[in-house]
Amino acid sequence: MTTREYLDSIIEEINHTDPYNEANNIRAVSLEKGHSVMEVELKPEHKNIWGLPHGGIVFAAADVAAGIAADSVRPHMHIVTEGSSIHFLHANPEAKKLRAEGRVIKAGRFINIVQADVWDDLGNHLLTGQFDMFNTKGAE
Repeated sequence: MTTREYLDSIIEEINHTDPYNEANNIRAVSLEKGHSVMEVELKPEHKNIWGLPHGGIVFAAADVAAGIAADSVRPHMHIVTEGSSIHFLHANPEAKKLRAEGRVIKAGRFINIVQADVWDDLGNHLLTGQFDMFNTKGAE
């Protein structure tokens, strides 16, 4: 399998066979080695009691973007989030869509460090964070 075929298979999995992402309307838009882009079309159930995108969906979009970016650096790794440090920066009740990007900063055998950022469709930077993604297959 070529690298492009592998990356396309990850997109296919995210968009068509992952029940969490399907339930939360998280879709892979693009994936290159070490860089991912996800989108979330916001639904009413993604909003909190003040009508803002709930922090949970904003974090979930960043987490998925970070995990997929980490998975793209080496084929067939089993990536889970080991930890993260995030900052919520902004929120807007008019937002209709989220865009999350993940960029691998360091790819290691066990731990991948990924920068993730989330913006809304109005250009507001909602979240920035660093994610430590653990490769469970490297531990075998």
